[in-house]
Amino acid sequence: MTDFYSTLALDEELPAVAGEQPRFYIVSRRKMAILYLATLGMYGIYWYYKNWACYNKHCPDAAQAGNGVWPIPRAIFSVFFTHDLFEKIKHHGRRSPLVAAWEHRSQATMLVILTLACNLLDRLSMREIGSPTTDILALLILLPILYTKLQAQEMINASCGDPTGETNASFSGANYAWTIIGSLWWGLILIGMRLPE
Repeated sequence: MTDFYSTLALDEELPAVAGEQPRFYIVSRRKMAILYLATLGMYGIYWYYKNWACYNKHCPDAAQAGNGVWPIPRAIFSVFFTHDLFEKIKHHGRRSPLVAAWEHRSQATMLVILTLACNLLDRLSMREIGSPTTDILALLILLPILYTKLQAQEMINASCGDPTGETNASFSGANYAWTIIGSLWWGLILIGMRLPE
């Protein structure tokens, strides 16, 4: 299963400092925002996966026998693990004044609520319940979810010693491919919303 996510290659795992692997997933806020919006939020699943994979690989307590985490299930069922992830980020970056002042519990709760609301709106939209209102709301709710994740990413970058995410700010060929696919997807959605029933 890990090979599946590796083949998606949305991003390369890059160190914050040469020769040192980050404990969490570093990415610039700009790149994250573009990929998140271009993929209609699907990048968010990859974002969770990469954070848990980095944690599992590089954190000493996760490396102990029997104490590792499974990144794929934690990414898919992120609503159950968001608080835990944010707690680990806060602990790792506790020496940074920015991370130390971060209200990680309330932000995790907000992200879980927004994610559940997004899932509900998606299901209503797929069943054409409340259309076109639920269709529009399902798209609009991506913005507050992205905003919350961008705040968390700022804390991740700070805790890993790369506040701007400079080590993972450039776009790879796969990033451009996903952006183009996502743009076509957006086009189809907008055309579908304008067509008469």
